[in-house]
Formats: sequence, C-alpha cells, structure tokens
Amino acid sequence: MHTSRSAIGTALLFSLASAMPNLRPRQTDAALEPWVTVNEDGKPSTVTPVLSTISGTPTVISGAPHDITATVFTETNYGKVSTSTGTAPIPTATGGDAGAGAFPVCHNKDGDNAPWCQPTQGTPLYPGTTYYFTWDPTFFPAPNTTILVQGNYLNETTGQVTDQAFESPKWSASWGFWSYKIEDSLMKYQSAKNITLQLATLTADGNSSRIIPGPTVLVTNYPGPQPETGKTPDTLALVIALPTVLGFVALCVVGTCIWHKKTRKIGLGNIMSRSRHGYGIGKSSRSRMGFGKKNKANERIQLMEREIEAEGGEVYRDMPDRPRRDSDALGSLAGTPTEERRMDFYGPGSRDQRDKNLFRDELKRQNDERF
Repeated sequence: MHTSRSAIGTALLFSLASAMPNLRPRQTDAALEPWVTVNEDGKPSTVTPVLSTISGTPTVISGAPHDITATVFTETNYGKVSTSTGTAPIPTATGGDAGAGAFPVCHNKDGDNAPWCQPTQGTPLYPGTTYYFTWDPTFFPAPNTTILVQGNYLNETTGQVTDQAFESPKWSASWGFWSYKIEDSLMKYQSAKNITLQLATLTADGNSSRIIPGPTVLVTNYPGPQPETGKTPDTLALVIALPTVLGFVALCVVGTCIWHKKTRKIGLGNIMSRSRHGYGIGKSSRSRMGFGKKNKANERIQLMEREIEAEGGEVYRDMPDRPRRDSDALGSLAGTPTEERRMDFYGPGSRDQRDKNLFRDELKRQNDERF
C-alpha cells in the first residue's frame, strides 16, 4: 500500500514538473553567444553571457551589445533615417586609437573562406572607419601561432594579385582579430579599389610558411544621399484614375470642336474670293494686260476732246517733252560728231511748231486785242 502511494506521488510530481515552463533559452540564442570586448589598450577579453531570473523575470547578464546581436538596424545618412533587417554589419571600433569596441566570437573552422569571419566577400570598407578583421582561433593547431594580416591589390581584369595595400605587425592567431583603420590613400585617387585579404603564418625565425587566402573587399567612399524612388503606384487607383483622365481629355477635345463649329462659319464666297475678284482666266483681257481703270480714264478724256472739237473749240495739250539727243539715248554708242551741230527745237519746221498749242495761242490773241 505504501509502495503504491509513493508511485502515485512520484507521477504527480513528474507531471507538475513537465507542466512548468522551461525558462532556459536555447543554446543557439544569440543573446547567450560569447562575444569579445576590446579595451582602450587594445587587449581583448571574451565575455560569456549568463541567464538569470530577477524578480521573476528572465534576464541576460553580461549580454552582447545591441550592434552585435540585433536583427533590426537604424542608420542615419545625410539626415535621412533608414531601417534595415538581417545580419549585423561588419563590427567597427567605437573609440580610442587602439581600436576599443566589441565583436562576436568567430566560429568558422571549416566553412567558406575558413578561418575568416569578418569581413565577408564583397564587403565595402569606407575610409576613416576602423574595422575588426576576425578569424577562428581554433583553426590553428598551435595556439601560439604568429601570423600577419595582409591586404593586396587585385587586378580587376586579370584577377591577379599585384602590389601590397597594407600589412599588420606580427600578431597572435589566438586573439582572433586585428583592427585596422581604412585610409584614403588605399584607393590611389580612384573611386574604388578591390583588395584581397590573406593570413600569412610565420615560422620561429620569422619567415612566412603558409598563406591562407581570405575574402575580397571593396575600398570605396561612403555613398552619398540616395534619391527617393517613391512608393509603388496603387493598381486600383491607377485603374480608376486613368480612364477618368482620358475621358476628361476626350470630352474637352469634343467640346472644343463643337464650339468652333458653332462660332466659326466659312461661307462659299470666302472660298471663291479669288475668283470673285478676278484671278487668272477669270480676269478680263484688259485687266491681265495691265490697263484697268487707267485706260477707262483715258477713254473719258478722249471722249471729252472729241465733243470740244465737234463744237469748234480747241483742246488744251501740254508741251511735249524735250527729245533726247542721240548721245543721251545711246550713250557711248552714239560716238562724237565730227562737226558741231545744233538742234533748233523752236525754229520753223520744228516739232514744237507742228505741235503748237492752239488753245494757248487763242488766249494770247484775245489778250492782245483787249489791250
């Protein structure tokens, strides 16, 4: 009987224990991942976060900084705030000439670009910023291995390594990091330069024994302000607005045509205006020959002269123009006469005597008789 009661009590305790929530986070939780802090003297130390309960609330003690564990990041560029999600960017030093700051512990013993963790392939590095170059210390069999962190220029056309861009002093591989400030001189007065990274292990006498290739980074200037691309147009609003606008435009065109048709009338006489006034074959022969009103006036004058002559009167006529000499009309073709000749325009038999003005002579005769 006692044994059965003990078995029932044990089952009850087990059921209660399984019903209690598990406050311990998973070991893969980023908040509990070890991280490295670097003091102002440049010496690193590894920190392991601890989960504790304070006033009934689970709390992580000695947790990594937000920039290491966060998945949402806010960046301010030229006064414009942008938010991005994803993995944390390459860690950078926060202060001091020795590169004080923090970064996560690297775990890449046999992955891509092992033992490198940061920077990754194609990462842009900006001048004026101090970056942490990190690797997995467990990659090296001997913890006291001495290495050199090297950066070499990469020919973009041939893909061959050319000159050396920078090199670290002798460094302990067990530290797992090296901080370096990117300088403008690395770009060699160009907009960007590709630099491939590598680790060179050294022997006891200081000679290089092994080259461990790493990622290729891009040294370039920090990007300027980006123009706003705007939001994607709403399809429903576009379907409603586009026909409305097109219909309004069509209505304006039709209304304008109707208004012009009512206000502007073109008569048949306006179209036939040239024919009405005479043009081409529509003109009379006299108009085409250039006579017109001037010839009609001459006809009236001649009719009046005939009436005066029929009544026995004399018709007044102007003095004829003085005839030009041959030299005036012909110029140099007339030549110079061999003898002096004088033309009498008023002598007997002259043209002036033949075309004497009878009306003026009659007036002169009447005046003479009066006196």
